[in-house]
Amino acid sequence: MENRFKELLARLQRSVLDDNFLEIAEEIIEEMENMPSAFNALVPVLMLMENNPGIDYGKPGPLVHFVERFYGHGYEEKLVDSLKRKPIKHTIWMLNRVINGSEADKKEYLLEVLDNVICFPNLDPDIVSLAKHFRSLHY
Repeated sequence: MENRFKELLARLQRSVLDDNFLEIAEEIIEEMENMPSAFNALVPVLMLMENNPGIDYGKPGPLVHFVERFYGHGYEEKLVDSLKRKPIKHTIWMLNRVINGSEADKKEYLLEVLDNVICFPNLDPDIVSLAKHFRSLHY
């Protein structure tokens, strides 16, 4: 099973520039969701997104649906780690979705993460603008 898991991750990586990426990703994710090691794909999926920020991942798309399955079970922490490594529009949008479902201390912490994205060094102005827009929704 572990070999199949690695094969699926490699295929996802190889297909990121394919014109049919969303369909391929959906097929791969559908198989991965049923694997006991599915949670282990969270970081590789987020890193794939970080390393390919210009790809259309859908709205929200199969990758987001997959990682959000783990909401409340470690997804939020992995998303924050991703934002600390390399914020992109899609992960900022995902953070806003998590903020919308959070309250009290957790929400304050996530808003601080969003504030840190706004101050992230050498970040594309469009990404900063999106982060500022989402931040303005939570004042």
